[in-house]
Amino acid sequence: MQEKKCACQDCNCQLGETAVMKDGKGYCCQGCAEHHAHGEPCASATGCECTKSAHG
Repeated sequence: MQEKKCACQDCNCQLGETAVMKDGKGYCCQGCAEHHAHGEPCASATGCECTKSAHG
């Protein structure tokens, strides 16, 4: 099975074993699944900074 990219708009992470499914889309972590509503960082160990673009 091919790895899929996180559905968070500016996230560059791949879905792994801890993927979160929401509204039929896959996210790499809960923060991304909630669109960083409370400023939660991306839980990926790759240093993804998608949180910054979520809040401008």
